[in-house]
Amino acid sequence: MRCLTLADGLRERGAKIRFVSRHLPEHLRSMLAEKGHEFVPLDSAKNDMPLDELEHAHWLGVSQPQDAADSIQALSEEAWDWLIVDHYALDMHWESAMRRTAKQIMVIDDIADRRHDCDVLLDQNFYSDMQKRYTGKVRQIASY
Repeated sequence: MRCLTLADGLRERGAKIRFVSRHLPEHLRSMLAEKGHEFVPLDSAKNDMPLDELEHAHWLGVSQPQDAADSIQALSEEAWDWLIVDHYALDMHWESAMRRTAKQIMVIDDIADRRHDCDVLLDQNFYSDMQKRYTGKVRQIASY
């Protein structure tokens, strides 16, 4: 829902939006269609590499390299200004591979348990250690 809210706001400002997902339930696909957002499903059947060591890797269902390759293909015919990532099973390895599809990458994360290769990191929660949560996990932290 946080991605949908962000997508709605960006589209109001003229952005072209495309959602890409491997396991999106039908009711959420319908919601995207009702709001006029493009959706490209990724194939769930193929997985030719072992899953990653990340705690939530099983949620992705395939390895990060496989998911990145599939996502690049789903996004390939456009030059994207931004790629917004919101998935606990993706980290800097996936994000680095996706650099060829977008000028900038924004990551939405709130568990601070992995490293990221992003231009903007959004953690919408408030924590007492907010200034330190992502130390060593992103290149530079700016808080607002």
